[in-house]
Amino acid sequence: MKKTLCLLLAFSLLCAALPALASNNAAALGQPFQDFSVTTIDGDTFTLSKALQEYEAVYLNIFATWCPPCAMEFPFMQTAYEEYGDRVAMIAISIEETDDAATLEQYRKEHSLTLPMAPAGTEWLARYTQASSIPVSLLVDRFGNLALWHVGAITDAASFRSMFDAFLGETYTKTKTYTSIPQPALSLDFPADEALSAALNTEGSEIAFTSDPARRDYPFLPAERNGQAGAVPANLDKNQTVASVQAAFTAKAGDALAFDVAYDLEPGANYLNVELDGAPVKAFNGKSDGRAWAVALTEGGHEISFTYDQWVAQEGEGPFLSNVRLLSGADAEAAMAALPVYPAFDVLDVAVTNKGVQHGYFLYMGQPVLAACVVNSDAADIALKVTADADPETVLFLDTAKPDDILFLSGLLTEDGTGYAYSMNLNGISYAIAAMESLAPRFSIQLLVIPDEARIQQVIDDYAQRGYALTWVPEEAEEPEETEATYTVYVVDQNGDPVPGAYINFCTDDSCERTQADENGVITYTAAPYAYHLQILKLPAGYSFDPAFEVYTEAHSSELTVTVTKD
Repeated sequence: MKKTLCLLLAFSLLCAALPALASNNAAALGQPFQDFSVTTIDGDTFTLSKALQEYEAVYLNIFATWCPPCAMEFPFMQTAYEEYGDRVAMIAISIEETDDAATLEQYRKEHSLTLPMAPAGTEWLARYTQASSIPVSLLVDRFGNLALWHVGAITDAASFRSMFDAFLGETYTKTKTYTSIPQPALSLDFPADEALSAALNTEGSEIAFTSDPARRDYPFLPAERNGQAGAVPANLDKNQTVASVQAAFTAKAGDALAFDVAYDLEPGANYLNVELDGAPVKAFNGKSDGRAWAVALTEGGHEISFTYDQWVAQEGEGPFLSNVRLLSGADAEAAMAALPVYPAFDVLDVAVTNKGVQHGYFLYMGQPVLAACVVNSDAADIALKVTADADPETVLFLDTAKPDDILFLSGLLTEDGTGYAYSMNLNGISYAIAAMESLAPRFSIQLLVIPDEARIQQVIDDYAQRGYALTWVPEEAEEPEETEATYTVYVVDQNGDPVPGAYINFCTDDSCERTQADENGVITYTAAPYAYHLQILKLPAGYSFDPAFEVYTEAHSSELTVTVTKD
């Protein structure tokens, strides 16, 4: 799986949609999708709100004509359009700036397509989605909410049928969210609700669990581990499938729903997701021998859903869910207080903090595909940021200089707990990729780290051998922001001779710190950057100074000379 993830990263370099991330207005799963209008290549205006009035769902395919995986799924998408076009509004939106109406019309003709297409450009992508690679399939349900987010080509007609069937018909009465293609109805025996509830509830708890065949998910099955009753998903031997279990209950203000979970899941691939009232509240990935978790509740009725998404073969036992319980009062407060707290930022970002870094990016067919930087060093200090809607326990950090290591962002927490940091050793590595990947909501941030400028050409040559012509575009270098400044003061007399032993204060508005010149009349003062006010306190015998003397340093590292009078 680790090798697969690295290959996916390399592939996304050539199918990346934007070097920057989506705006804060971009839709998240389970939330309303912002209304928009585009002009199709047929001259029609496609408006989301209008389409929702006429159809049961809206399917958006995000692509570009230069993207090979995008072309792979169009034959099957066309079949789905012919079968479901009267119930699902479908449109393919190109985010390539050069894909104008004429280009798309030729593309549609070459691929024998009739489904609607529209040019939109990268600005549309950044405004409405959180995508960083294509193709992407988005489905907006009849309630106007983003209900499905699927990254990658869909290369069979059955998957399109299964996807659309999950959102059509009278039984779809509430938004359901998916990060993979919903599966068709299963022909297997579901456990009795009573047996499932008995296995999942802690002693004294009476939450009623159900497995709903209408969701087209595999069920959870009653099980036992180490003498503890619980439940496990029934799809552990089925790749690219989903298992789920749900419960409806009523809570008081301040209550919390708590549960225990153990898991050993393939990093970046298989996830246990928790939703409250249709909105994601937690995801589990990686490994834990057992931990307690809790979800805060408001007064009223709620529905909790545990969903296991298995994308690849699961070698371990998979997730084990147990001891579900409704807590009140001090117990609820204690359960919530015990949850880990992670820092969140306004933006998602991977950055190199070395001084003197040269930033730039690579172009492919005129499209920015990867941000990069030259560090002129054998090591790079990486600073990482995620927003509040990302879960550091499931966000992966990958360093291709160490392809066997996949790290979770929560494990890169700085000692003071205010951010995330990683030191990348570039010694002997031509170039490496620092990246963060997440599935819900889907985002991928990538940064190419190059040891020195001479190896930029190596990157270009390596991709040229695979048939991809990259172009390096350097950005204007920025002066690194100082966190510590050094001020050098030369104390001399009117003849330019040094004055050793002079005492000078470095003052802010709040305090002063005394310094003394060395035998060469030099003072070196290191502190936070500031325009310090210098005050002469005392000079050696035989020297004097003007009482009106006043001088300030620069607000950054600098040198200056102070001249006094030798009597």
